[in-house]
Amino acid sequence: MPPASPAVAYRRLSPAVKYLLGLLPFARPTTFCDVGANPINEPPYLGLLRAGACRVVGFEPNPEAFAELEKAKGPNEIYFPQAVGDGKTHILHLYRNSGLSSIYEPHMPGLKALGRPGWAQMAQDVEMKTVALDKIRDLPAFDCLKIDIQGGEKIVFENGRKAMANAVAVIVEMRWMQLYEGEPMAGGVDDELRAQGFILHKFMFNKGAMLANSQMRRLQRRMNADQLIDGDAVYLRHPGKLEDLSDDQLCHLALLGASVIASNSLVVAALDELVRRGKIDRGAPAAYVTALPEEVRLPEPDRAAVRATRHARRAARVNLDAMSFEEDQPQPDPVAPVVLDEEPAPVAKPAPAKAVRKTAKTAKPASDAA
Repeated sequence: MPPASPAVAYRRLSPAVKYLLGLLPFARPTTFCDVGANPINEPPYLGLLRAGACRVVGFEPNPEAFAELEKAKGPNEIYFPQAVGDGKTHILHLYRNSGLSSIYEPHMPGLKALGRPGWAQMAQDVEMKTVALDKIRDLPAFDCLKIDIQGGEKIVFENGRKAMANAVAVIVEMRWMQLYEGEPMAGGVDDELRAQGFILHKFMFNKGAMLANSQMRRLQRRMNADQLIDGDAVYLRHPGKLEDLSDDQLCHLALLGASVIASNSLVVAALDELVRRGKIDRGAPAAYVTALPEEVRLPEPDRAAVRATRHARRAARVNLDAMSFEEDQPQPDPVAPVVLDEEPAPVAKPAPAKAVRKTAKTAKPASDAA
């Protein structure tokens, strides 16, 4: 079935993405650089591309995969049969499974652990001259680098620092289980991207597989995919430094967040910064959230209930400044004093009479004295 027309594909975009396409002041279409564009799997930008809302510059050295890309490409796509790397000549190992083709030879212990030694089968080896992104003349500025070249990603980053300086996002395959001899693995990729100012934002998916064991035929593979192999990770310019991005970079970042990497919080953060600069209407962040599906939004509040609650709170509010804590506060009920009966004063008892000692003789009458 042939792909839908751009008009039909545009109508199939989500309301939130269409809102951004009509809102944001893009200086040019959002551009993807796809290194290792083998069409085995649908790229994450396919919806935008079919709607005519982005451009793609791709590189694919596998002759059969390149022929498929050329056959199906649209007006906003351009592909080159070169391998991107460091500009030197390498041996490209073309595996029978074209999705495994790499400049690295197979790591047999890893394939043995997964029970997939057949993945090491080669179709042929070919000499391949690579090109460095920084040396490609007239390479258009791109906003997102998507790369999947089976272990060679770090070499591309190291020789593409100038070309990647304007990009706001990188979608890269990260290896957890070693499949090739000498590949840098996830740690090496992370070190280089952080050195260029990118940080890990999220994983689009991770792939796992069951380890080889004696009971493999009795275990469901999907339910026992215990060993991580690889996955696609999204790296962004630091979201805590959005003020360092240009207006156009913010526009592309918002569109990528809504359409490719499903990061609505990133979209709103970019819109907030554009609002702060006066580039879009201040209601744009709220309008974007309104355009999102209901399952990713909280229910809208009942405005009448909110107003009633606020009114009730205001009515119940106590004006402490108007209160006199000495006079106006409720006082305790007075308690009547207890009146005790007055006790009579004790009556003093008379002191006992004492005998009077004679201390002098009784005086004689004067007549007698004469």
